[in-house]
Amino acid sequence: MSDLMKTIATCFEQVAFFFPSGDPKNQESFQHRANYLDLREYSREILADTLKAYHEDLGANSETFQFIEELRHKETLVVITGQQAGFFTGPLYTLYKAITTIRLAKEQREKLGRPVVPVFWIAGEDHDWQEIRETYFLNSEGKPISCQIPGDGGGESVGYQKVPAWETIEDQFKEIPESEFRSSVLKECRQITERAENLTQWFALTLQYLVSQWGLIFFDPMIPEFKRLAMPMYEQILKMHVAVRKALAVRTEKWVELGFTQQIHPTGGEVNLFLAIPERRAILYDNDYFNLRGQKERWDLDTLNQMLKQRPEQFSPNVVTRPIIQEYLFPTLAYVPGPGELNYWAQLGEVFTVFNFVMPILYPRLSAVVLIPSWRKSLLKQELSIEDVFEGLEEHKSRCVRERDSHDIDEHFERLYRKIREGYAELAPLEDIHGNVRDWLVKNEAKVSFQINYLKGKIWQAQRKRCSEVLRRLQELEDGITPLHSRQERILNPLTFVCQYGSSFVDNIAELPIDKFEEHKVLL
Repeated sequence: MSDLMKTIATCFEQVAFFFPSGDPKNQESFQHRANYLDLREYSREILADTLKAYHEDLGANSETFQFIEELRHKETLVVITGQQAGFFTGPLYTLYKAITTIRLAKEQREKLGRPVVPVFWIAGEDHDWQEIRETYFLNSEGKPISCQIPGDGGGESVGYQKVPAWETIEDQFKEIPESEFRSSVLKECRQITERAENLTQWFALTLQYLVSQWGLIFFDPMIPEFKRLAMPMYEQILKMHVAVRKALAVRTEKWVELGFTQQIHPTGGEVNLFLAIPERRAILYDNDYFNLRGQKERWDLDTLNQMLKQRPEQFSPNVVTRPIIQEYLFPTLAYVPGPGELNYWAQLGEVFTVFNFVMPILYPRLSAVVLIPSWRKSLLKQELSIEDVFEGLEEHKSRCVRERDSHDIDEHFERLYRKIREGYAELAPLEDIHGNVRDWLVKNEAKVSFQINYLKGKIWQAQRKRCSEVLRRLQELEDGITPLHSRQERILNPLTFVCQYGSSFVDNIAELPIDKFEEHKVLL
């Protein structure tokens, strides 16, 4: 498969057809997009009033309220990103998304000479409990430890889920190493947990705490006023569902032909909306009627529209239509996706056209690797790069053990094997004694070889123990940089580093360059 991030960074013209608002590295793309948005109308007053009330509950800072007030003005544009309402924000890339959005909005405010505000869309409508219920921290030995929210979600949107009592989760944080900042960070986490009314608010309060020195608008799509505001778009989605499926299929086929990954996999009949009564299920279409996946009750379009007017809070978009709702509600200059999201956005260009929209600029989020001092020291001492760790260190571990073998273990055993083969060869004349002697010799030699191999394994095991310190440091590298054999930013929670380094950790992320998309940045 082709490397999309590298292609966007170095050969954007190869994929320009799929990203119609232009190259994110080119400032002209932003100016053209701004000109396009100036021709559109938005319900800015309702949007701003509702956001203001929501952020008063969050206790947002003055910069955020300034951004909300600016949204009332026609010239104000938005840089937006989004993520599920993960456990204490979920993995590091959530913070990277937020920082990229804040930085890009500030940069475009200066370059365009007009208000551009950062928005974080919290996908609290999602019902994938497994996706958000778990996060990982590093313990005092540098190993990733799992922290989980109790319960199973019951198939409902996570925004309806209650926040767990602090007492049910605080024991999970005891393995986080002691540091200058640990107690104050966990105290803040407890206050946030006790204050939040649902998982979406829990997420917003935690991320707001991390980026407290900057303004960032949080958008909760489950707020009733926002549901009513989006209702005309839901009606259009219901009406145009066949055209949407065809548009998705056409663009996906072209995307796969180009050698890229198909991220959205329709199974057939999707209307690309969910209905929650109370369990959230996909709406399907078949033979002129609609039904929920796994259920038999059927409705016609008029009935479904009536349900929408009476209870809009029960409807929500899926991965195909969430960007359409976003485009309808916000003057979106740019969206900040992760690598996987880039692939599914590339499948959506024709879907935007169905609704007479143009896809916003896609500006890839920051990607970074945190290097604490001990990891950096190990990399330098072992003459390793971060790319070496990404590829796996098993061969390097074996090489380290063998390089420290001062007894030539393998040579000793090779000589022993040779003597055993020679010894059994000398017994070959005994085969004349009985017809079974040859089988006895073969089986006996195999048993002896098995025991010798066992002994060789035990000796190498002892040799590895002699190298335990270097192996421990290499394992720490893997656990820290590629925890659970994945990228650090996809597994570790940002609080694992905030507990160790305080707010300066987030400050340092904010200083990383955001415009070199194909590169992971190193945060020391």
